[in-house]
Amino acid sequence: MNVCCLYYDEFCEFEVVLAMNQFRGSHFAVALEDRAYLSEEGQKFLPDRMIQDVNPDEIDLLIIPGGDPSYLYDNAPLREFITALHEKNKLIAGICGGVELMAKFGVLDHKKCTGDGRGIVLNDNNREIFKHVTIVDEDVVRDGNCITSKGQAFIEFAIELGRVMNVFKNEQEAIDDYNWLKNIK
Repeated sequence: MNVCCLYYDEFCEFEVVLAMNQFRGSHFAVALEDRAYLSEEGQKFLPDRMIQDVNPDEIDLLIIPGGDPSYLYDNAPLREFITALHEKNKLIAGICGGVELMAKFGVLDHKKCTGDGRGIVLNDNNREIFKHVTIVDEDVVRDGNCITSKGQAFIEFAIELGRVMNVFKNEQEAIDDYNWLKNIK
């Protein structure tokens, strides 16, 4: 299993840290440039590889963290990379602002999704981005090869990615992990 997480300036690390924890030893980080990326929380992260050096066939799941990736909307190499993954039916998961990037690149066209902090709120800034998607009010949505999540549902997002990637031996193990993370006894 190869899980890949996209780093970009001001990405929201806390939204993906639990998901990435499940994939220890089978994940790597990619970015557009070989440099440190400062997260929304003020931490520095170094990518393992650059997207131009990654063969989409090597990836089983791409995780796109939240934050504000709007400055990447016109980035052709990133669009080509994500589009290539989508065309190969690879799993692409976005949380919060990562969902908007997925929608902007067309991978959510004619699919159901949720996203943003509390769910996508259509306004003048993003109405055009989401004109071809069906927005649903759920914490996490899987439609085909795309998985999307509200930002506040980062625990549910992590558990769903674990399910999709067969991290858990059975459903009870997924439930037990969820209950532990939510401090449910």
